Amino acid sequence: MNIMGLHVTGSQTSAILLRDGDIICGAAEERFDRIKQSRAFPRKAIQYCLSKAGLKTVDELDAVAVSWNPAINMANINLSGFTQWRRYDPEWLYIVPNNLMGLSNCREANCDMLSMLFPGGPLCPVYYVAHHRAHLAHAVYQSPFEKCLAVSIDEYGELASVTVAHFSNGRFTILKEIPYPNSLGVFFAAITEYLGFTPNSDEWKVMGAAAYGDPGRYRSQIEDLLAWDEAKGEWQLDTRLIEHSNMKRGGYLNDMLTSKIGIPVRTADDDLLQQHYDLAASAQAVFEQRLFQLVSHYATAAGETNLAASGGCFMNSLANGKLIANTPVTKLFIPYAAADNGGAMGAALHVWHNHYHHPHLRCAVPPSPYLGPDYSDEEIEATLKRFGLTFRKVEEPERFCAEQLAVGKLVGWFQGCMEYGERALGNRSILADPRDPSMKEKINAAVKYREAFRPFAPSILFERVLEYFDIPEGVEVPYMEQVYPIRPEVRDRIPAVVHVDGTGRLQTVHPDINPLFHGLISEFEKITGIPLILNTSFNIQGEPVVCSPADAVRTFYTCGLNTLIISKYCIVKDKIC
Repeated sequence: MNIMGLHVTGSQTSAILLRDGDIICGAAEERFDRIKQSRAFPRKAIQYCLSKAGLKTVDELDAVAVSWNPAINMANINLSGFTQWRRYDPEWLYIVPNNLMGLSNCREANCDMLSMLFPGGPLCPVYYVAHHRAHLAHAVYQSPFEKCLAVSIDEYGELASVTVAHFSNGRFTILKEIPYPNSLGVFFAAITEYLGFTPNSDEWKVMGAAAYGDPGRYRSQIEDLLAWDEAKGEWQLDTRLIEHSNMKRGGYLNDMLTSKIGIPVRTADDDLLQQHYDLAASAQAVFEQRLFQLVSHYATAAGETNLAASGGCFMNSLANGKLIANTPVTKLFIPYAAADNGGAMGAALHVWHNHYHHPHLRCAVPPSPYLGPDYSDEEIEATLKRFGLTFRKVEEPERFCAEQLAVGKLVGWFQGCMEYGERALGNRSILADPRDPSMKEKINAAVKYREAFRPFAPSILFERVLEYFDIPEGVEVPYMEQVYPIRPEVRDRIPAVVHVDGTGRLQTVHPDINPLFHGLISEFEKITGIPLILNTSFNIQGEPVVCSPADAVRTFYTCGLNTLIISKYCIVKDKIC
């Protein structure tokens, strides 16, 4: 059975294909149209999935699952001030269900899935899955848990910004929904905008900047922007100061908020001052406190120590790495695409398990994130020849790469299937030697063209992680989804991946998940004695991660990389390798 999952509401629109319960391929549209965080309908991603699955057209699908249920919004739509006549003829497609919803007894609490029949060949149902149900399904059905607390937190779904459930005996029991605009995601996005960054895009920068600041300096000014009520198990946003829900104005901020915080709103062209680092640190501290309060409240109420979590707020890897130490949770699973692009997977999984009633089988090993396009040697060689490039083919690219890294080269590493999600996990990566203290500055200045305060991630052999990180024994971090302290005694060995606060957003590399990348790091250890390397995404600022060999070549020649390795094909600038 073939079910296509789609994320089409917001940035990084995406498509995946689930076959008989397994996700076999998927990609974001941005990787094909080359527009970072593309909002275009994922037509090219759909075509890729069909081709990868050996299908010719969507007529061969058994179902389509979408990670947003407009029926929930239709049931409560307010048409005052708007014409009731159609704006253009295609609106006839949904005028009937739109109006019938208003006459139905179905309301948002029960309407977690809407279906329509798609014409053409055998009728293909299209299922519209409630946004947070898709997030919960993605987290739980790819987790190693048979029972767990399941939490989805983001800016907002159709109506809710938080959904908490207990998963047991193959069923979800909803414990709590916190309605929008009472949103942890809105709170953090507002501070992102206050600091002169782009909300819903640059929250990474706030996390990176937080390490340079004093978390106490502005905490008292901002912690009541999202007040926690322990008795109700919910938070409430001060909408007098953060006006994201006011759709008649742009942005999140107003003058009352500026007056409360006490410093001017920074613009993108302003210098980053200590006050900005302090505000970032204060916001991160409040974010963590609210997250820990919510998780602790419902983990205690459910008597549960396993947590499966998804939604954009769980892209905050700094907070994720502190969950086990600060809540009753002892085991944590966050998928490789916790943001909305993962909703495509969750929608398909939700339909497979809840509509077609297939039982949940826990994942014994972390699911593979390598779901995107791959390219044959013939395709790669044809691309290199078309560009008139001088190259060499090597039989052991992992050894050649390790040798290049050990002598200080910056390497573009392109192998196998592209990763799904925002993080480069060893198949579309820029790699470097973590021993060189100047390497971070080199990459920021000559390759990534980004702010100097942003850290780089260490990818470490799975079996050696306890030697380098202060991490609970048995914890796996296969997707760079958590930050942990690097042990003080080894920090001077790997200065390029140690953030200013002594932490690293690590990736534990397992030979069963990515044997080639594991082999590369093993070769690097043989040469240097260090079982980890610096790993960042293969792109320059403002562009998506490379998808095709042509993307890799173009990026290689427009930045300061020294070496490019695509499969077994190697190019070294300024000389024949």
